Amino acid sequence: MILAAVLLFGVVVIGWFSPRVLGRLTAGGISPGTALAWWLLTAVGVIAGTFGAVLLLVLPDHGPATAITRVLHYCWAAVGHSDVPALDPVAGTFAGAAVVIAGARLAVASARRRKRSTLLHRRHLDVQRLSGARSGPTLWLPDDRPIAYSLGGRDGLIVASEGLAARLSRPELNAVLAHERAHLRGRHHLLTASADVLGRTLRFVPLMRELPGATRLLVELAADRVAATRHGPETVRSALLSIHAADGPRRALGMAGGDTEIRLRVLASHTTGASRLPARAKAVAGGTLALLAPPALTVGLLFATGLVSCR
Repeated sequence: MILAAVLLFGVVVIGWFSPRVLGRLTAGGISPGTALAWWLLTAVGVIAGTFGAVLLLVLPDHGPATAITRVLHYCWAAVGHSDVPALDPVAGTFAGAAVVIAGARLAVASARRRKRSTLLHRRHLDVQRLSGARSGPTLWLPDDRPIAYSLGGRDGLIVASEGLAARLSRPELNAVLAHERAHLRGRHHLLTASADVLGRTLRFVPLMRELPGATRLLVELAADRVAATRHGPETVRSALLSIHAADGPRRALGMAGGDTEIRLRVLASHTTGASRLPARAKAVAGGTLALLAPPALTVGLLFATGLVSCR
């Protein structure tokens, strides 16, 4: 039980205090893709750590926990499993019930969101068919407003308006379409949907509560980065300023999404020609650390306890 309790303590520390650290790292100028990986993998690590702690509680003899705590038993008698046997079944029952309830809520929220997204996608396809518009990855709406957004799913769809094409220059229009294609290729709709479900279901955890907003901003910054690399940051900035007041459906990712001021500021400092290897290395290293943060903190606490008690 001690190992599970320490692992849960690590989950609580990461879940409650990691948003501050991630926010500072994100503001430090790292690439949006790297920051996005760190946020999402930290959330995955917290969920995995919670499930791991619960499994240690409900498994017979706590699985490998007994062997691990036995090593520390000779240095620190309080770590021994036999000291608090009466709490094990109670803690295991409550923890298992909490995980089952949370899992059921996640499943229900995911199913509802998927159903609504499928319905939204189907309605757009019906509009495309009834309007006689040409089939393809982009649906052009007969609307005077400058609208541009994308819908995810198996058959990703970019939606743009005739007003958009009339207001923007050709380079700006190409930049907007490149932005939306980046959303589809990066599966940003799936990432934002997952973050939204976690945020709604586990709002009592600060990391999960802030995850949807951070994810939505970072996917917009990542798509801006792709468009700026191909068409120039000034082109993307001028297009964003031209259509920032127009928006799309809630579950779509639109060119006007996210915090416009932050996006314009990041585009102003955009540099081209930088090597992608350091960014990928940062993403892998930081993502691995984020994913393993709860168990790493647990191991560190147990190791420190062993050193202190054996001294």
